[in-house]
Amino acid sequence: MRNSLVTFLAAALVAVAIPVFAHHASQAEFDKNSPKTVSGVLTRVQWTNPHVRWYLDIKNEKTGEVETWMLQGSGPGAYKANGVSATGVFPIGKTYTAMIAPARDGSNGGYVMTWTLPDGTKMDFWHDYGDGSGEKP
Repeated sequence: MRNSLVTFLAAALVAVAIPVFAHHASQAEFDKNSPKTVSGVLTRVQWTNPHVRWYLDIKNEKTGEVETWMLQGSGPGAYKANGVSATGVFPIGKTYTAMIAPARDGSNGGYVMTWTLPDGTKMDFWHDYGDGSGEKP
């Protein structure tokens, strides 16, 4: 009986700990001190937790080939609290420009700091641009 209780408690502890380790700080994955601007055609949006993800087809400046980039942001609740929803704001097939904190591993991705929508509207989502001033580079 005692072994069963110890085994159960150990399993419960591991089950609770795994999600804690799975979450990460965006600063660890993305380099906010080296912002980059990218433009491309939106092909897909995943408006789900834990992070909203946008997929853009972006032309590689060196090769001329189109590459798919995955950009992510906060969770859907953070956008909803600021009046941004999945419906109507990001139509598929339109061209968007984003200032991103690029992926530290060099992959085609980043964390969205600012969006420029097809109509020219700017949406700012990251207010610390690396020097703590809140000023854009």
